[in-house]
Amino acid sequence: MLGPSSTPDLRKLNEGLHASFKDIVLKGILAPAGMERFDDLLSERDVDDIHAYLIDQSWIAYREQEGAAAHK
Repeated sequence: MLGPSSTPDLRKLNEGLHASFKDIVLKGILAPAGMERFDDLLSERDVDDIHAYLIDQSWIAYREQEGAAAHK
């Protein structure tokens, strides 16, 4: 099950948040909510790779949950 110790489930983000992902990570547009900026550490390519990785991990976790539920 996805939880606080796992990667965030980006599958459920709306299109606006997906489109803003770079600005969230690189420019800190969600800094007031606790998501600081990382433009001093990450490139745009890094952020694209992270975004794709998090979505992929969310699908893997989802499929594992579905498989476990089907075997109950």
